Amino acid sequence: MAITLSPGDYATRSAAAYRRQLLEHLAEHGVPEADPEAAGRRAAAITAAGQAWATDAGPFTDTAGARVALGGVSKQAVSQRLREGRLLGLQLASDGTARDRIVYPLWQFRPGVLKGLPAVLAAAGFDPDRPVSGWTIAAWLTAVDDGLGGRAPVELLEAGYRDRVLTAALQVREALGVDERAAAVALAASS
Repeated sequence: MAITLSPGDYATRSAAAYRRQLLEHLAEHGVPEADPEAAGRRAAAITAAGQAWATDAGPFTDTAGARVALGGVSKQAVSQRLREGRLLGLQLASDGTARDRIVYPLWQFRPGVLKGLPAVLAAAGFDPDRPVSGWTIAAWLTAVDDGLGGRAPVELLEAGYRDRVLTAALQVREALGVDERAAAVALAASS
């Protein structure tokens, strides 16, 4: 059951959790010389941005959830699908202490979406080694597109209209500055 909080209650509870986590970090690493108020404003902005991405392109799951959604495949199979552009994985910012984390938008596991997704990712210029491309493509796939009749590309994929989405994906590729020849090769390989 979800708890509904007022903005003030949410801020109070999240600030208390932030304070506990920050104190733990400072005890281990020392107090930086940076302005603490600037650091607090930055942390709040990062949190708000993360929530906006989760709302716009999510919800997300981790590798374990992707394994389940794909019928119980191995971690290696998930990684291989990501490398081959058959799965959309999004890299989270690293804190420098742990391996980069990848999250997977849950909407890609809906019936019909995963089937057409590899060709769309190739057409849009998805490169798992360029995190910004994945986030940009995820945001585009879930946003209402006037050029697609006011529907989100993921909705059209789910309904089986892959070709309409492919045409629109080529515009995303251009916006990302992906080499046209490389995208054509990737698109041909995914078909």
